[in-house]
Amino acid sequence: MNREIVSFSLMSTFLLIAMVGAASAQTRTVTVTMGNTFKYNTTGSWSSNDPSFTPPTSVENLNKTEWMQVAVTAISGTNITGQLTTLFKNGTEITSDGWIDIETGNNENMTTLFISANLIAGDSMYTSPPFDTEIINETVSRTYPSGTRDTNHVNMTSASTSILGNNLSVANNIYWDKSTGVLVELSAEESNQTGTYMTTWSEDMQISNSNVWTVPEFPNWTLTLLTLIGLSSAIVTIHRQKRAKNLYPSARKSVLQAVFVNIFGLSILPLCSMLTAFIVATTASELIANQNAISRNNDSKENQSAS
Repeated sequence: MNREIVSFSLMSTFLLIAMVGAASAQTRTVTVTMGNTFKYNTTGSWSSNDPSFTPPTSVENLNKTEWMQVAVTAISGTNITGQLTTLFKNGTEITSDGWIDIETGNNENMTTLFISANLIAGDSMYTSPPFDTEIINETVSRTYPSGTRDTNHVNMTSASTSILGNNLSVANNIYWDKSTGVLVELSAEESNQTGTYMTTWSEDMQISNSNVWTVPEFPNWTLTLLTLIGLSSAIVTIHRQKRAKNLYPSARKSVLQAVFVNIFGLSILPLCSMLTAFIVATTASELIANQNAISRNNDSKENQSAS
């Protein structure tokens, strides 16, 4: 199986279509770090009424792929180096290395996988041709397995007619996570009409998992503190019950009860605390997402009023 076809660069062949626009002088920043991993699901589809049509190998291979992953292995200035892994459904695994400069767009095997973090609408994807004419259209919230994220969206479309009368159109939609600049979704569609024959095919890639976006873990120091508090309470209770035993013989049973109750408390208290922390973190995340949505709606209304 051709190594070049199955690499991440197979998706980038659709992304060299220039858009006319003005690039802004946005500072380019890297916020991903060594050890960050990003895993993707891929799909390919096609349809045609042309009896001689053969599906592109790259499209067929996407449906044979279990997942693709990029792992950040080094950072130097605006340069990100990564290890690219493709696992096929038959168990075959292919690994290669790549890099990209998120300022200029110069790269090897990592076209469009990363752009600068915190770009805004009107900024160019990169600063060097041909990428300097590919412009961020909007920042929009989209939902992925990790939750709802603010993404920078680029839409690139083109249409042409060959000298033989073939009508070709290409549409690409790319989304990057705004805060990290990592690719989270890519959709490339192409259609070709030759006489009465119409052929279309598409390649899709969407993030499925990352070690960057996880539910905040319950702080270890908090669990330790709660355990110490519970242990201290158990010791104090037992000590008091022992003193009472000397005055009241029936208190011996109470000592055993106290030990049981406090041991049970030591077990259940951290679990209850972790559950509470999870609920608080989830609620806070939803509140922040709702507030961001309200802010974007207000900005949109103000822009409409101004126009």
